[in-house]
Amino acid sequence: MVDGHPVRSLSTGGGPPALFLHGWGLDPTAYREAIRAMGAAGCRVVAPALPGFGGTPELPPDQRSFAGYAAWTGRFLDAVGVDRVALVAGHSFGGGVSASFAYAAPDRLDGLLLANAIGSPTWAAFPNEVRTMMQRPLWDWGRHFGTDLLQSPRTLATLPVVLGSFLPNLVRNPLGMFRTSAFIRQADLVAEVRVVARRRIPTMVAWSDRDGLVPRSAYEELRRAARAEGVVVEGSHSWLLADPGLFGELAIRMLAEVGVLPTHPPLSLV
Repeated sequence: MVDGHPVRSLSTGGGPPALFLHGWGLDPTAYREAIRAMGAAGCRVVAPALPGFGGTPELPPDQRSFAGYAAWTGRFLDAVGVDRVALVAGHSFGGGVSASFAYAAPDRLDGLLLANAIGSPTWAAFPNEVRTMMQRPLWDWGRHFGTDLLQSPRTLATLPVVLGSFLPNLVRNPLGMFRTSAFIRQADLVAEVRVVARRRIPTMVAWSDRDGLVPRSAYEELRRAARAEGVVVEGSHSWLLADPGLFGELAIRMLAEVGVLPTHPPLSLV
């Protein structure tokens, strides 16, 4: 129960607690295999359905922001009896919430893993012009959202899982999904990520080379803000659904970096 409402969540693995936050329009069930891989890396993962998704009620209007979702995340951890997590991992919208949580509650996590995270206001960077996410047409968002799952046979295989999560959310709360997407378009968490870096919270920023929803310019800006090398993997925006084992490898390296696991050799990536 969080704020008097029941919250569905997944939990798996054993060891120090960790947190996984899902992407927009989905819920933890779509990420079941990725969450299992994260747990197999050596931690006990809890993964809640964020407000507005998976049956969790929306936040009040004055809390519908990344800061509001970060505060809710802290209350969720309180509800499940977790004071501090070894790793917070978030994908897409969940990555933005994770970054905001790390900024707001640095004493509650040891490491941060941002996968194709929302957070940079940059849509496209040209030599003499920078276009923002607010300038990006809605049809362009929709075009890439629709084609993301069709870019490879392996990603296409995840379509039933994604639709099984997305469609119930759309039927249950279409206005809530629209309201959340509206503030996502205005996301600018670069300053917050810079503060997280200054606090020396180990951070990994991962991105996939065929991501049409979060462009490379946005990834690069967030990576620079985090003072991180960055990790580029092969795949589309939802690569961790198609390749949960690789996501587990990234979790292993972050857990090693924060001292939970023995040092692990570098991973060969794109």
